[in-house]
Amino acid sequence: MRLRLEPRLETVKPLEVMARVAIGAMLALVLGGLVIALSGHDPLTSYAALIRGGFGSRAAFEGTLNKAVPIGLCALGIAIAARARLVNIGAEGQLFFGAFAATAVGLALPENTPSLIALPCVIGAGILAGAFWAALAAILKVAFGVNEILSTLMLNYICLLWVGYLVRGPWADPLAYSFPYSPPILDNAQMGPLLGSLNGGLLILAAAALFVWIVDYGTRWGYELRVSGDAPLAARYGGISAAAVTLSVLCVSGALAGLAGAVELSTSTGRLQLGLSPGYGFMAILVAWLGGGRALPIVLVSILYAGLLNGGFSLQVSRIPSSISTILQALLLIMVLAGVTLGRYRIRLVRGAPA
Repeated sequence: MRLRLEPRLETVKPLEVMARVAIGAMLALVLGGLVIALSGHDPLTSYAALIRGGFGSRAAFEGTLNKAVPIGLCALGIAIAARARLVNIGAEGQLFFGAFAATAVGLALPENTPSLIALPCVIGAGILAGAFWAALAAILKVAFGVNEILSTLMLNYICLLWVGYLVRGPWADPLAYSFPYSPPILDNAQMGPLLGSLNGGLLILAAAALFVWIVDYGTRWGYELRVSGDAPLAARYGGISAAAVTLSVLCVSGALAGLAGAVELSTSTGRLQLGLSPGYGFMAILVAWLGGGRALPIVLVSILYAGLLNGGFSLQVSRIPSSISTILQALLLIMVLAGVTLGRYRIRLVRGAPA
């Protein structure tokens, strides 16, 4: 006797999908509350601290929006690669490589470089570097058939080790009291606050989401990505080059992650450091899945996850383990995906040995 998933014949309506997402989120909250109670803490107090830290005040909400920028940019990159059925696990490494290149440019520019030149140079360096780092995985796949999941994952660790070497070695700031930081980049290359503590990264995230939407609905390239991913044989028959699709889409995916690194450097830290990202690139994988690969849902889910991240710090202040926030993030993913999947498939009990 075994269980088997079978596709449902009827098409799931959008309203039913939304209901399943809502039910999945509620179940995640219930299970999360159970975990919190078993750990000896009050679920209501924990959830109140989580919401207060992420959305409870204007300052908290602005901090959440700022944190949503790198998560959303990486998630958009992962989603666009998924159009061609390519799995980019390397957004974290591409983010750091973008930050590395942006730092190199920010340190090399003359002191009197105006902001109108310095800022685009730093951001542009991040975009190009992220694209380059992802292109390594694309070339390995096209030339040698190396699975991009493995290559992008391994490239993460190479990049993190490279950045660690730089901030502890050649780029170590002698004024940072042994903290692994590079010297700060040029002041004119740093993006100031836009409104309150809200920085300009949110506008960049909105522009990136618009770019992905246009690619999906208004470009031939977007059409080629979908055909190449959904029907590779038909794509080949239609003259669509699989190699060109792989190279181009992974480069764009990496460019968005590299942009996230440059924006985070320019708006938040102002210098290269290992703490630049608490795992934005990995978190973006969950966000891309929960957002269904679509631009607007990805932006909304990235704000939710950034709120959970900020709320985790508030939990620590309330003497509640911040790991509860991480558990809740995982439960949200599992419950929502289970709800959506069971809308498309049904579980059937099959008796007898497998054929």
